[in-house]
Amino acid sequence: MTGWYPIDPLLSVLITLFIIWRTWLLLSQAVNILMDGVPPHLNAEEVANAMINVVGVREVHDLDIWTITSGRDALSAHIIVSAGKNRDSVLADVQHMLRERFHIGHLTLQLMEERMEWIHPLKRNWSKSYVPISANPGKLS
Repeated sequence: MTGWYPIDPLLSVLITLFIIWRTWLLLSQAVNILMDGVPPHLNAEEVANAMINVVGVREVHDLDIWTITSGRDALSAHIIVSAGKNRDSVLADVQHMLRERFHIGHLTLQLMEERMEWIHPLKRNWSKSYVPISANPGKLS
């Protein structure tokens, strides 16, 4: 119509580049989901620190965050609750914080009350701090 013949190959190349770019993004997401990777919009250390800052939470370990399907994230963790704290109240507070702040909809949390006989001498200074296991491969968990 315009008489400008190079338009067909140029548009074909642009469409091809767009398809390749979108395919790469979709494939990256799919691989991350299949490998149970932490969703790219979440930071595991930030989530753990936010959990630690909930009143009554003494320690967080075995933290796993993954995507069930596109747009639906899941989290599982063990939480040590300070002795004498109401576990139901702490559970409700942690769940509310995770849903509101991080938009994690599927939560599996195991709560245990802190007991002195559980505290390993090397772990006494870990209270209210989160140390990623990957950062300390030789530490007991």
